[in-house]
Amino acid sequence: MKNSIIQRIFFAALVCASFSACKKKEPPPEPEPPAGSGLAAIPALPVPGFDANRAFADIVKQVNYGPRTPNSQAHRKMLIMLDSVLTGCTANVELQNFGDSGYGPEGKLLLTNVIASFNPSATWRVLILTHYDSRPQADEDPDSTKHNKPIPAANDGGSGTAIMLELARQMKDHPPPIGVDLFFDDGEDYGKYEVDQLKRYFLGVKYFVSVKPADYSPQFAILLDMVGDTNADFEPETNSVRAASVYVNEIWNTAKSMGLSHFNNVRQSDIEDDHLPLIQAGIPSVDIIDGDLVGHQSADPNRKYWHTLDDLPKHLSRETLDEVGRLLLTLIYQKLPQDVPNL
Repeated sequence: MKNSIIQRIFFAALVCASFSACKKKEPPPEPEPPAGSGLAAIPALPVPGFDANRAFADIVKQVNYGPRTPNSQAHRKMLIMLDSVLTGCTANVELQNFGDSGYGPEGKLLLTNVIASFNPSATWRVLILTHYDSRPQADEDPDSTKHNKPIPAANDGGSGTAIMLELARQMKDHPPPIGVDLFFDDGEDYGKYEVDQLKRYFLGVKYFVSVKPADYSPQFAILLDMVGDTNADFEPETNSVRAASVYVNEIWNTAKSMGLSHFNNVRQSDIEDDHLPLIQAGIPSVDIIDGDLVGHQSADPNRKYWHTLDDLPKHLSRETLDEVGRLLLTLIYQKLPQDVPNL
């Protein structure tokens, strides 16, 4: 790891800046949407393109590093890559170095959140996040002898990271009309559910909310989790609907208007994921997640690789990455600026 990375501790000014191992429950009734903010509309800008080929190449690069588990060489390489790409896109990159206790021989976990901010002076902000770490145990692999091996994490970590890196490149060349904070969180997928349930999951987001400045209050957050599968199915998630129904509607209505094939409005049950600590901290948050992968719910045998050694790029497609990337860029440059008075 570069010394400059090790020395850059905390985020002094953030605004200037699964458990994807998720458990599902039956959805409660949908609440009424909150009242509008009354803010003035922000002029929309042309939507930049999204380079899905480059995003897919970033997934392959991550997998080639090896599993990005805490304290590993691959994790250090990944952190250097994130720092290099993001500092090439914005001067507002901050690293949060923190520690946590680990299981067994690895001892203390050395973890780092990475936050890159665009349009830092804007008061209307959206937080977009994903985890970049790999799960240390393939505890869902059909071969029980492989349960203690770390997963490659092409989709579960790699896909969201790749999409957000491409967003950063586009926002470098096309400054967004609203404030955007890209949050690459660490230690999301570390825990063992049967040992301590959610205690050692979502470590990066839990740390983030524990130290964030009191005046940092984004309008809402979008979490990306497992967003690259060839046959991905993105449905509104119940915790997201409960906490941020207006934004859920905005996202899925925009996807429908764009004719995106991987988004549908059939509501899925709730998923325990990185958005929960944000919601508990008062930040409305929406989880864009391919929920049928969780627990191997999909009937498609090619989609039963969650938390296994088969989480590889062969299951992912540029077309899915392109849909998610274009949707986010459309929200940032046109839909959110125009729809601010209604949100």
